[in-house]
Amino acid sequence: MTMKYQALTLVGTLLLAACGNPGTETAPPPAPAPDTLAAAPAARPDVVAPANATLKLTVAPPATAFPDATLKLDTMVPGKKTMDVKFTYAVGGFELKAQTPDAATRGCANSKDGQHIHFILNNKPYKAEYTAGFTEKADPGRNVVLSFLSRSYHESLKHNAAVVVNTFTMPGTSADSTAFDAAQDPTLFYSRPKGDYKQLDGDKMLLDFYLLNTDLTDKDYSVRATIDGEVWTINKWEAYFIEGLALGKHTVRLELVDKEGNLVPGPFNDSGVREFNYLGS
Repeated sequence: MTMKYQALTLVGTLLLAACGNPGTETAPPPAPAPDTLAAAPAARPDVVAPANATLKLTVAPPATAFPDATLKLDTMVPGKKTMDVKFTYAVGGFELKAQTPDAATRGCANSKDGQHIHFILNNKPYKAEYTAGFTEKADPGRNVVLSFLSRSYHESLKHNAAVVVNTFTMPGTSADSTAFDAAQDPTLFYSRPKGDYKQLDGDKMLLDFYLLNTDLTDKDYSVRATIDGEVWTINKWEAYFIEGLALGKHTVRLELVDKEGNLVPGPFNDSGVREFNYLGS
């Protein structure tokens, strides 16, 4: 009996040792704390006004959209003995000479001749072309043409299918370099304001420009707009309205700048000072 009791005691001891003492179990380690999410960087304001601004610069309300509009360069024929060049474009999903549906309520200057092509040669002031074929005089040497579809109130269509960039060379040598990589280099083209505005057309002036290879969303670039000496910063590629202008002559200068405020290299990234007039009725 003694041996049997001792054997049972030994078995019980081994079972207790194997199971452990429930009163002294080690608590499981705490679950790791969830990763702390990094705070999202603050979104840049669309426009940064200068201190003590006397003017108002705001993003224009959404305009009539033409998502299926297309513009393609069909032919470009230089003159044999002149600097004239004949351009022929193919336009789709967009009617030249038609009035843009919201023109009457836009509140800014509108072309009575309707929708058109903005034709910008070597960053000169644009020419409004109301037909798909026309002739323009080129410059000696290398030429850069930016063409895009425009609403009747001169606001650009900003999708890729509605713009054409073309480079070509004419006899002679250009006094100014127009060299840049149209497929890679961030580039700004000035569009509006331009010319004369009448008070009866409204007190809002359209400020518009065209960008290649950046749309400002990457935060690496901004547009510095100097309007009558007031320096504004534009961080969103949209059309804008200038308000608060007195009658008379006014100036605008647009520059594509980097995060440090330095001018981005390129032949057209500084528009130079452009003048326009706000006239009485």
